[in-house]
Amino acid sequence: MKGLLSVAALSLAVSEVSGHYIFQQLTTGGTQHPVFKYIRKNSNYNSPVTDLSSNDLRCNVGASGAGTETVTVQAGDSFTFTLDTPVYHQGPVSIYMSKAPGKASDYDGSGGWFKIKDWGPTISGGSASWTLSGSYTAQIPTCIPSGDYLIRIQNIGIHNPWPAGIPQFYLSCAQVTVVNGGNGNPGPTVSIPGAFKETDPGYTANIYSNFNSYTVPGPAVFSCNGGGPNPNPTTSSTTTARPTTTLVTSTRTSSAPTTTSSTPSGCTVAKWGQCGGMNWTGCTTCAAGSTCTVSNQHYSQCL
Repeated sequence: MKGLLSVAALSLAVSEVSGHYIFQQLTTGGTQHPVFKYIRKNSNYNSPVTDLSSNDLRCNVGASGAGTETVTVQAGDSFTFTLDTPVYHQGPVSIYMSKAPGKASDYDGSGGWFKIKDWGPTISGGSASWTLSGSYTAQIPTCIPSGDYLIRIQNIGIHNPWPAGIPQFYLSCAQVTVVNGGNGNPGPTVSIPGAFKETDPGYTANIYSNFNSYTVPGPAVFSCNGGGPNPNPTTSSTTTARPTTTLVTSTRTSSAPTTTSSTPSGCTVAKWGQCGGMNWTGCTTCAAGSTCTVSNQHYSQCL
Protein backbone atom coordinates (compact mmCIF):
# COMPACT_ATOMS: atom_id res chain seq x y z
CA MET A 1 0.00 0.00 0.00
CA LYS A 2 2.83 2.39 0.89
CA GLY A 3 4.37 1.78 -2.53
CA LEU A 4 1.08 2.43 -4.29
CA LEU A 5 0.65 5.71 -2.39
CA SER A 6 4.17 6.79 -3.34
CA VAL A 7 3.51 6.07 -7.02
CA ALA A 8 0.24 8.01 -6.86
CA ALA A 9 1.92 10.98 -5.19
CA LEU A 10 4.70 10.97 -7.78
CA SER A 11 2.16 10.80 -10.60
CA LEU A 12 0.29 13.80 -9.20
CA ALA A 13 3.50 15.80 -8.79
CA VAL A 14 4.57 15.08 -12.37
CA SER A 15 1.10 16.05 -13.63
CA GLU A 16 1.18 19.37 -11.76
CA VAL A 17 4.68 20.25 -12.94
CA SER A 18 4.00 19.31 -16.57
CA GLY A 19 1.23 21.90 -16.65
CA HIS A 20 3.70 24.77 -16.27
CA TYR A 21 6.12 26.42 -18.67
CA ILE A 22 9.64 27.80 -18.95
CA PHE A 23 11.32 30.49 -21.08
CA GLN A 24 14.03 28.33 -22.62
CA GLN A 25 15.05 29.71 -26.00
CA LEU A 26 16.48 33.04 -27.19
CA THR A 27 16.32 34.60 -30.65
CA THR A 28 18.75 37.36 -31.67
CA GLY A 29 19.59 38.78 -35.09
CA GLY A 30 16.80 36.74 -36.64
CA THR A 31 18.32 33.45 -35.46
CA GLN A 32 16.53 31.23 -32.95
CA HIS A 33 19.29 29.69 -30.88
CA PRO A 34 19.25 26.19 -29.33
CA VAL A 35 17.43 25.64 -26.06
CA PHE A 36 19.42 26.97 -23.06
CA LYS A 37 22.41 27.94 -25.22
CA TYR A 38 22.26 31.55 -24.03
CA ILE A 39 19.60 31.13 -21.32
CA ARG A 40 20.61 29.89 -17.89
CA LYS A 41 19.17 26.44 -17.33
CA ASN A 42 17.17 26.00 -14.14
CA SER A 43 17.00 22.82 -12.06
CA ASN A 44 13.30 22.79 -11.14
CA TYR A 45 12.02 21.86 -14.61
CA ASN A 46 9.17 24.30 -15.33
CA SER A 47 7.92 24.89 -11.80
CA PRO A 48 7.40 28.47 -10.54
CA VAL A 49 9.23 30.38 -7.81
CA THR A 50 6.92 31.65 -5.04
CA ASP A 51 9.27 32.89 -2.29
CA LEU A 52 9.62 36.69 -2.53
CA SER A 53 12.75 36.66 -0.36
CA SER A 54 14.62 34.04 -2.39
CA ASN A 55 17.62 34.71 -4.65
CA ASP A 56 15.93 32.26 -7.03
CA LEU A 57 13.73 35.20 -8.10
CA ARG A 58 16.72 36.54 -10.04
CA CYS A 59 17.15 33.83 -12.67
CA ASN A 60 15.27 30.77 -11.32
CA VAL A 61 16.19 27.76 -9.18
CA GLY A 62 19.67 26.40 -9.84
CA ALA A 63 20.24 28.80 -12.77
CA SER A 64 23.83 30.01 -12.95
CA GLY A 65 26.22 31.17 -15.64
CA ALA A 66 28.17 27.92 -15.55
CA GLY A 67 27.89 26.25 -18.94
CA THR A 68 25.83 29.09 -20.41
CA GLU A 69 27.21 31.01 -23.39
CA THR A 70 26.91 34.76 -23.95
CA VAL A 71 25.59 36.16 -27.23
CA THR A 72 26.55 39.54 -28.72
CA VAL A 73 23.70 41.93 -29.52
CA GLN A 74 23.59 45.45 -30.91
CA ALA A 75 22.06 48.22 -28.82
CA GLY A 76 18.66 48.88 -30.35
CA ASP A 77 18.24 45.34 -31.71
CA SER A 78 15.24 43.15 -30.96
CA PHE A 79 15.34 39.82 -29.16
CA THR A 80 12.75 37.14 -28.42
CA PHE A 81 12.20 34.69 -25.57
CA THR A 82 10.36 31.48 -26.53
CA LEU A 83 8.74 29.01 -24.11
CA ASP A 84 8.32 25.24 -24.16
CA THR A 85 4.56 25.75 -23.64
CA PRO A 86 2.76 29.06 -24.22
CA VAL A 87 1.96 31.12 -21.13
CA TYR A 88 -1.60 30.40 -20.04
CA HIS A 89 -1.75 31.67 -16.43
CA GLN A 90 -3.29 35.12 -16.29
CA GLY A 91 -0.82 37.74 -15.13
CA PRO A 92 1.74 40.26 -16.39
CA VAL A 93 4.92 39.56 -18.32
CA SER A 94 7.93 41.85 -17.79
CA ILE A 95 11.53 42.06 -18.99
CA TYR A 96 14.39 43.40 -16.86
CA MET A 97 18.10 43.97 -17.48
CA SER A 98 21.07 44.15 -15.11
CA LYS A 99 24.61 45.14 -16.07
CA ALA A 100 27.31 42.71 -14.99
CA PRO A 101 30.47 44.13 -13.36
CA GLY A 102 32.47 41.78 -15.56
CA LYS A 103 31.46 38.72 -17.56
CA ALA A 104 27.75 37.88 -17.66
CA SER A 105 28.58 34.24 -16.96
CA ASP A 106 30.18 35.24 -13.63
CA TYR A 107 27.37 37.55 -12.54
CA ASP A 108 24.92 36.46 -9.83
CA GLY A 109 22.37 39.20 -10.45
CA SER A 110 22.94 40.89 -7.09
CA GLY A 111 23.23 44.35 -8.65
CA GLY A 112 20.52 46.74 -9.79
CA TRP A 113 17.81 45.70 -12.25
CA PHE A 114 15.90 48.06 -14.54
CA LYS A 115 12.74 47.21 -16.44
CA ILE A 116 12.51 47.64 -20.23
CA LYS A 117 9.11 46.10 -21.07
CA ASP A 118 5.72 45.29 -19.51
CA TRP A 119 2.77 43.37 -20.89
CA GLY A 120 -0.12 44.19 -18.57
CA PRO A 121 -3.85 43.62 -19.07
CA THR A 122 -6.05 45.60 -21.41
CA ILE A 123 -9.22 46.54 -19.52
CA SER A 124 -11.88 48.15 -21.67
CA GLY A 125 -15.59 48.05 -22.34
CA GLY A 126 -16.46 45.61 -19.59
CA SER A 127 -13.74 43.07 -20.32
CA ALA A 128 -10.04 42.44 -19.81
CA SER A 129 -7.43 40.48 -21.71
CA TRP A 130 -3.79 39.50 -21.23
CA THR A 131 -1.06 38.98 -23.81
CA LEU A 132 -0.45 35.30 -23.25
CA SER A 133 1.83 33.86 -25.90
CA GLY A 134 4.47 31.32 -26.79
CA SER A 135 7.07 34.04 -27.36
CA TYR A 136 7.79 37.62 -26.30
CA THR A 137 9.83 40.18 -28.23
CA ALA A 138 11.45 43.36 -26.90
CA GLN A 139 14.26 45.72 -27.85
CA ILE A 140 17.62 46.50 -26.28
CA PRO A 141 17.50 50.21 -25.34
CA THR A 142 19.72 52.15 -27.73
CA CYS A 143 21.24 54.36 -25.02
CA ILE A 144 22.43 51.83 -22.45
CA PRO A 145 26.20 51.45 -22.02
CA SER A 146 27.99 48.66 -23.83
CA GLY A 147 28.95 45.63 -21.76
CA ASP A 148 27.67 42.32 -20.44
CA TYR A 149 24.12 42.08 -19.14
CA LEU A 150 21.59 39.61 -17.84
CA ILE A 151 18.18 39.91 -19.51
CA ARG A 152 15.47 38.58 -17.22
CA ILE A 153 11.92 37.73 -18.32
CA GLN A 154 9.13 36.86 -15.89
CA ASN A 155 5.47 36.00 -15.93
CA ILE A 156 3.60 36.38 -12.64
CA GLY A 157 0.70 33.94 -12.57
CA ILE A 158 -2.06 35.49 -10.44
CA HIS A 159 -4.73 32.91 -11.29
CA ASN A 160 -4.92 31.71 -7.67
CA PRO A 161 -5.94 34.87 -5.79
CA TRP A 162 -3.93 35.99 -2.78
CA PRO A 163 -4.04 35.25 0.17
CA ALA A 164 -5.63 31.81 -0.35
CA GLY A 165 -3.30 31.30 -3.30
CA ILE A 166 0.26 32.51 -3.90
CA PRO A 167 1.28 34.26 -7.14
CA GLN A 168 3.71 32.20 -9.20
CA PHE A 169 6.85 33.57 -10.85
CA TYR A 170 7.93 31.90 -14.10
CA LEU A 171 11.28 33.33 -15.15
CA SER A 172 14.58 32.92 -16.97
CA CYS A 173 17.76 34.92 -17.61
CA ALA A 174 19.70 35.28 -20.85
CA GLN A 175 23.35 36.34 -21.07
CA VAL A 176 24.23 39.02 -23.62
CA THR A 177 27.05 41.36 -24.54
CA VAL A 178 25.67 44.71 -25.72
CA VAL A 179 27.82 46.52 -28.30
CA ASN A 180 27.56 50.01 -29.82
CA GLY A 181 25.71 51.25 -26.77
CA GLY A 182 25.33 54.78 -25.49
CA ASN A 183 25.98 56.73 -22.31
CA GLY A 184 22.54 56.46 -20.77
CA ASN A 185 21.94 55.84 -17.07
CA PRO A 186 19.10 53.30 -17.01
CA GLY A 187 16.73 53.34 -14.08
CA PRO A 188 15.04 53.30 -11.72
CA THR A 189 16.85 50.20 -10.53
CA VAL A 190 15.68 47.65 -7.98
CA SER A 191 17.21 44.71 -6.16
CA ILE A 192 15.92 41.19 -6.67
CA PRO A 193 14.77 39.91 -4.24
CA GLY A 194 13.28 43.05 -2.78
CA ALA A 195 11.49 44.45 -5.84
CA PHE A 196 8.26 42.54 -5.13
CA LYS A 197 6.28 42.70 -1.89
CA GLU A 198 3.15 41.06 -0.53
CA THR A 199 1.58 44.52 -0.29
CA ASP A 200 1.98 45.30 -4.00
CA PRO A 201 -1.47 45.75 -5.59
CA GLY A 202 -0.28 43.82 -8.63
CA TYR A 203 0.60 40.90 -6.34
CA THR A 204 -2.59 40.90 -4.26
CA ALA A 205 -5.04 41.55 -7.13
CA ASN A 206 -8.03 39.23 -7.44
CA ILE A 207 -8.77 38.91 -11.15
CA TYR A 208 -12.12 37.25 -10.42
CA SER A 209 -13.64 39.98 -8.27
CA ASN A 210 -13.91 43.75 -8.79
CA PHE A 211 -11.01 43.71 -11.24
CA ASN A 212 -11.20 47.33 -12.39
CA SER A 213 -7.52 48.19 -12.81
CA TYR A 214 -4.10 46.66 -12.44
CA THR A 215 -0.59 47.86 -11.63
CA VAL A 216 2.26 45.68 -12.89
CA PRO A 217 4.65 45.00 -9.98
CA GLY A 218 8.14 46.46 -10.09
CA PRO A 219 9.63 49.80 -11.16
CA ALA A 220 8.58 52.03 -14.05
CA VAL A 221 9.70 50.95 -17.51
CA PHE A 222 12.95 52.63 -18.54
CA SER A 223 13.06 54.60 -21.77
CA CYS A 224 16.00 56.35 -23.43
CA ASN A 225 13.64 59.29 -23.88
CA GLY A 226 13.45 59.89 -20.16
CA GLY A 227 11.60 56.88 -18.76
CA GLY A 228 7.90 56.49 -18.36
CA PRO A 229 5.14 54.86 -16.36
CA ASN A 230 4.08 51.27 -16.62
CA PRO A 231 1.33 50.75 -19.23
CA ASN A 232 -1.41 49.82 -16.77
CA PRO A 233 -4.87 50.50 -18.24
CA THR A 234 -7.59 51.60 -15.83
CA THR A 235 -11.31 51.33 -16.56
CA SER A 236 -14.54 50.63 -14.73
CA SER A 237 -14.61 47.09 -16.04
CA THR A 238 -15.11 44.24 -13.59
CA THR A 239 -14.11 41.40 -15.88
CA THR A 240 -11.04 39.42 -16.70
CA ALA A 241 -9.88 36.97 -19.30
CA ARG A 242 -8.38 33.55 -19.99
CA PRO A 243 -7.06 32.18 -23.29
CA THR A 244 -7.54 28.95 -25.16
CA THR A 245 -4.98 30.07 -27.77
CA THR A 246 -1.33 31.07 -27.64
CA LEU A 247 -1.93 34.78 -28.09
CA VAL A 248 -4.50 37.17 -26.63
CA THR A 249 -7.28 35.84 -24.44
CA SER A 250 -10.98 35.77 -24.98
CA THR A 251 -12.98 37.48 -22.23
CA ARG A 252 -15.26 36.31 -19.47
CA THR A 253 -17.28 38.28 -16.95
CA SER A 254 -17.16 37.96 -13.18
CA SER A 255 -20.73 38.19 -11.99
CA ALA A 256 -22.78 35.66 -10.03
CA PRO A 257 -20.87 32.42 -9.30
CA THR A 258 -21.55 29.51 -11.62
CA THR A 259 -19.42 26.55 -12.58
CA THR A 260 -20.16 26.58 -16.27
CA SER A 261 -22.42 28.41 -18.67
CA SER A 262 -23.67 27.74 -22.16
CA THR A 263 -20.81 26.21 -24.12
CA PRO A 264 -20.19 26.72 -27.85
CA SER A 265 -21.31 23.63 -29.72
CA GLY A 266 -18.63 21.25 -30.95
CA CYS A 267 -15.63 23.14 -29.57
CA THR A 268 -12.72 21.59 -27.68
CA VAL A 269 -9.97 22.95 -25.48
CA ALA A 270 -6.32 22.17 -26.25
CA LYS A 271 -4.18 20.54 -23.58
CA TRP A 272 -3.10 23.04 -20.86
CA GLY A 273 -6.04 25.33 -21.71
CA GLN A 274 -8.86 26.37 -19.37
CA CYS A 275 -11.98 24.23 -19.46
CA GLY A 276 -14.02 25.47 -16.49
CA GLY A 277 -14.30 27.51 -13.32
CA MET A 278 -16.45 30.26 -11.86
CA ASN A 279 -18.23 32.16 -14.66
CA TRP A 280 -16.37 30.25 -17.37
CA THR A 281 -18.36 30.52 -20.61
CA GLY A 282 -15.90 28.87 -22.97
CA CYS A 283 -15.46 25.29 -24.07
CA THR A 284 -15.57 22.58 -21.40
CA THR A 285 -14.59 19.58 -23.53
CA CYS A 286 -10.88 18.75 -23.58
CA ALA A 287 -9.02 17.54 -26.64
CA ALA A 288 -8.26 13.84 -26.87
CA GLY A 289 -5.62 12.75 -24.41
CA SER A 290 -6.47 15.30 -21.71
CA THR A 291 -9.10 15.62 -18.98
CA CYS A 292 -10.72 18.70 -17.44
CA THR A 293 -9.17 18.87 -13.95
CA VAL A 294 -10.28 21.25 -11.18
CA SER A 295 -7.51 23.46 -9.74
CA ASN A 296 -9.75 25.74 -7.66
CA GLN A 297 -13.26 27.20 -7.82
CA HIS A 298 -12.13 29.73 -10.40
CA TYR A 299 -10.03 27.54 -12.67
CA SER A 300 -10.11 24.09 -14.27
CA GLN A 301 -7.52 23.01 -16.82
CA CYS A 302 -7.14 20.32 -19.50
CA LEU A 303 -4.36 18.03 -18.26
